[in-house]
Amino acid sequence: MKKLNVPGLLGLIMGLVLMVPALSQAEPSKGDPCAHHKGLDQMNLCRAFEIDKAKTAEQKKDRYQNKNHTMYYCSLIKDRELQKFCFAVASQTKSGCANIVDAKLEKECNAKIK
Repeated sequence: MKKLNVPGLLGLIMGLVLMVPALSQAEPSKGDPCAHHKGLDQMNLCRAFEIDKAKTAEQKKDRYQNKNHTMYYCSLIKDRELQKFCFAVASQTKSGCANIVDAKLEKECNAKIK
C-alpha cells in the first residue's frame, strides 16, 4: 500500500482554493459574439460560423494556435436537423443538405453552400 504525500496534497488543495475565485470572475460572454442567443442549439450554431469570422487573416494563418472549432460546435447541437445543417454547411457538401428533412432549412443550406 502506498503512503499518501500529505504536504503535496495539502499544497494542491490550497492552490485550488486560491485559484477558483479568480477563475469564477472571468466573463466569457464579453468576447463571445453569440452570447445574445438564448437556446444552446442556436448559440452553438452561431459559434460554429461566427467565431472563425472574428479572427484576423494573421490569426487564420496560424492554425496551430487558432484552431477551427466549427465541427466541434456542430457536434454540440442536439436538434438533429440543425446539426445536419451545421455539418453540411461547415463541410461545404451539397449532399449533406439533401439529408435535411425540413424544407426551409434544406433550402437555406443549399443557399449557403458555394
